[in-house]
Amino acid sequence: MVSTINGIPAHPLFVHFVVIAVPVTALLAIVVVCWPAARRYLGIFPAILALLTLIAVPITTSAGEWLEDQIAAQGPVPQAVADHAEKGDTLILAVGPLFGLIALWWLLFYDKVIDRVPLSPAVVRVVRIVVGVLTVVVAIAAIVAVIRVGDSGAHAVWGRDG
Repeated sequence: MVSTINGIPAHPLFVHFVVIAVPVTALLAIVVVCWPAARRYLGIFPAILALLTLIAVPITTSAGEWLEDQIAAQGPVPQAVADHAEKGDTLILAVGPLFGLIALWWLLFYDKVIDRVPLSPAVVRVVRIVVGVLTVVVAIAAIVAVIRVGDSGAHAVWGRDG
């Protein structure tokens, strides 16, 4: 994995993408679930962004683990850094399902996979409602998760008094 870029630890550089991409992906997920016109306009873009975000999270956490190892080589790892690393490792638990649900939503509405399955219209409607609600819930959870991770990272770097 990439640990440095031009001599600078990669983690703080990669973090900027994740901190923007997770909330934007989550908000786009909510928009396409709740607003049919946006769904038609955005097409597959939310699913592609979700995939890129899903790929970026483990790259960023891996670079963060390298940085944590560099800190550990200089002495004990501060508790704030350890807490941030622990929270950072959990972000994938929100981003992974978000990608899966956005991809499923795209399949349901754009690829029309569900229309090729012999199901009653009522069942199709229930499936779409359930997937839509789950997508919104997971999107909100992803936003909360990235805020928690980012906040702990800021405290690890800048301290509680900033």
